[in-house]
Amino acid sequence: MQMKRFYSQVEINTAEAGFEVRLDGRVLKSPAKSDLVLPNRVLAEKVMAEWQNVEDEIKPQDMPYFSSAATVIDRVMPNRDMLNTELVGYVDGELICYRASEDEAELAAQQNQSWDEWLSWLAQAEQVSLTTITGIMPVSQDGAALNRAAELIAEIDDWLFSCLYRNTTLSGSFTLSLAALRGQIDADRLFDLAFLDELYQNRKWGQDTEAADRQNMIKSELNDIAAFQSVL
Repeated sequence: MQMKRFYSQVEINTAEAGFEVRLDGRVLKSPAKSDLVLPNRVLAEKVMAEWQNVEDEIKPQDMPYFSSAATVIDRVMPNRDMLNTELVGYVDGELICYRASEDEAELAAQQNQSWDEWLSWLAQAEQVSLTTITGIMPVSQDGAALNRAAELIAEIDDWLFSCLYRNTTLSGSFTLSLAALRGQIDADRLFDLAFLDELYQNRKWGQDTEAADRQNMIKSELNDIAAFQSVL
């Protein structure tokens, strides 16, 4: 059940810890009832605009900036240690380290051409060296690489971490998501690289409606994450 608009005025207030959006003078709350204190005025203006644009019903799914900010406050901040550990797990199972076998030479060649440069970038720019694997059987990465990745992850503030985490869980690739966080690739490139295998199969065998809808939904969410990151 949607909530009806219950307020008249939306404004920004400068608080000690950041910026607040206020509805009729009251601080906007997250779904978990925490004060929505935002790190900068640009993001506060985006959230304010979303609440100003509500005509009748409040629909959080149409408020990507508010929803993303609330996720940071309600889910990331209270669970950061657990999420850090989860993200290191993605490094250990890095998507772009797994390459097609010899009987899929065309796909393997595309993977090598598209992915090798990003593993090289990760090693050179971030000092995380990962090993590629042929086939789908999981192989643990070197402990030193995982420790270095853990250090990198811990250094990222909660707001940017939320972008890295969401991109990684959507794409399956920590490497590509970190590249997006560092401004090396945009959301569309992230999608094309992370879903290279699926897109290859689409070209080879065709694409059904359900798969197309899922891919479009993911691409849209990746672009929402990029928009959120751009105002942090």
